[in-house]
Amino acid sequence: MEKQKNSIDRISDGLINDLSSEDRKLLEQWSASHPDHEKLLGLLNSIELSPRVIAKGEEMRSTILLRLNKKIDKAIRRKVWLKIVSVAASIAILVGMTGYLSFQQGYKQLNSQPIELSNPLGMKSTVTLPDGSKVILNAGTTLIYPTAFVKSEREVRVRGEAFFEVVHDSKRPFYVKTGDVKVKVLGTKFNVKAYDDDRFVEVTLAEGCVDVGWKKEKQNIRLQPGQLACFDKVTETSNKREVDLNFHTAWKDGKFYFDGLTFESIAKQLERNFNVHIHIASDKLKNTVFTGDFVRGENLEQILRIMTLDKRIHYKIEGNQVYISEK
Repeated sequence: MEKQKNSIDRISDGLINDLSSEDRKLLEQWSASHPDHEKLLGLLNSIELSPRVIAKGEEMRSTILLRLNKKIDKAIRRKVWLKIVSVAASIAILVGMTGYLSFQQGYKQLNSQPIELSNPLGMKSTVTLPDGSKVILNAGTTLIYPTAFVKSEREVRVRGEAFFEVVHDSKRPFYVKTGDVKVKVLGTKFNVKAYDDDRFVEVTLAEGCVDVGWKKEKQNIRLQPGQLACFDKVTETSNKREVDLNFHTAWKDGKFYFDGLTFESIAKQLERNFNVHIHIASDKLKNTVFTGDFVRGENLEQILRIMTLDKRIHYKIEGNQVYISEK
């Protein structure tokens, strides 16, 4: 004679989709008879497991039900009821945690995707990073940074020249990488100049304190305000020295300070900032040294006119081509 099913049996059959139409009606009546019954069924039916868990459950279902039918008798139905509720709650918590962790991982992957921003020649721009730090990009500069800083370290990459104003965060140090040079900072203001076609990489500190690492050397260079770390890509050597910040950071304000620079070095800066190509006629002119300040927003022709006041040098501008020659 077939054993008559009670509510627990019907709940068990319902969870494994093995419930007859008659038992389903009886279970619905049981659920409607008390709010707690309805809440229990709602909780059990709301549990969603991953395909892997479901597959494993199908594999184990027959064995588990066989054991349950042999061991459970009417005297311990009440205990079984409580165990079902407890297991259901545990599974719900586990599924919730798994879903949360998966969401967190997906969030980190989605929000740590790199953004590459390339600033064209002849322009400067300002970028606010996800942590609130500000970066001023000089002409011809590329900055790579994540859409969100989700790791324990904040890291960006730069090619060209950029002035950083980093928001302080003692728990998440800020790193700037450019080629073989790496700058570590917690919160400060500093300038990085690292154009691909320049021989030197320069890091100049305006405020705070930074450590500058060079791949070819084990010891980092610690900078104080007003100091510059210079790395020679040809000789693979480095040095630190005191500098006048104006000569290294004034570009962000549209000013130029040339202190004993060769015409060739000055031409590179003018090419980037005014998006022109400067042709210098001879090596003698390329190595001619010039010192001067341009702090009133002078345009390219005004700068060239002042640089050629001694009448020994002649310039000609044709569109975006500039020709420098001796008279």
